[in-house]
Amino acid sequence: MMKVLCKTWLFAFMSVAAMQSLLSAQSAEPSHTLGCTESHRLVTPRNPRLGADGNILAGRAIVQAKLILDGSTTVRIVEYPRSGTDLDSYNSTVIIQRGQEQMKYPLARLVKGGSVLRLVEVASLCSSSDQGTVFLAFEAGSTGAAEGFALIRYSPESVDVQAFPMAYEGRIVVSKADPEKVGLWSATGSASQIDCDACKKHYAVQDCNVGQQTVECKQRPGPGEVLFPDKFMSARIEIR
Repeated sequence: MMKVLCKTWLFAFMSVAAMQSLLSAQSAEPSHTLGCTESHRLVTPRNPRLGADGNILAGRAIVQAKLILDGSTTVRIVEYPRSGTDLDSYNSTVIIQRGQEQMKYPLARLVKGGSVLRLVEVASLCSSSDQGTVFLAFEAGSTGAAEGFALIRYSPESVDVQAFPMAYEGRIVVSKADPEKVGLWSATGSASQIDCDACKKHYAVQDCNVGQQTVECKQRPGPGEVLFPDKFMSARIEIR
């Protein structure tokens, strides 16, 4: 009788072990082929927690996006929000991890007035299977009237981050054939006119060239265009 019970217990144990192995195999992370992927998406920023006084709880970080560029390179867009007297600062920072090396690019250093900007859009283009360009669109957290744009270029040999001048209720237009040629659209006029969401705006365009170290922009000749700003609300980054 004891031998029968032992055999029964051993069979049950082996069956459970085999089932656990099978379940582990089924629940394992699927393998992915890493490489450049073209995409374009809007981002709704996660808001910071507030204290009893209505101010942002200091000392907290918010990861608004994480991007995998290749097998050794990831990008995180992280906010370090702080309450301000007039405007809150979000201190968005582009953090690149490549192997053991980490590089941080605070938006406030890349764009004048960039401390108030928050991530709202991401678009990526591929030059080949292992290199490409990621465009990031940010807007002012309180008013949404100001935009900042940055790009990340990467290849097996290098990765770099650059930014464009601040724009107002505008966009960037990117050439898919040549992502380093970018049109920067920005509303012009008085502050009251720019802050009027329902008003048509006169848009000036700068033609920007992304170089090795800097982005150089030059005013495009001509009168520009008069448009409603909502034309750009769902596409701060336009790929053509």
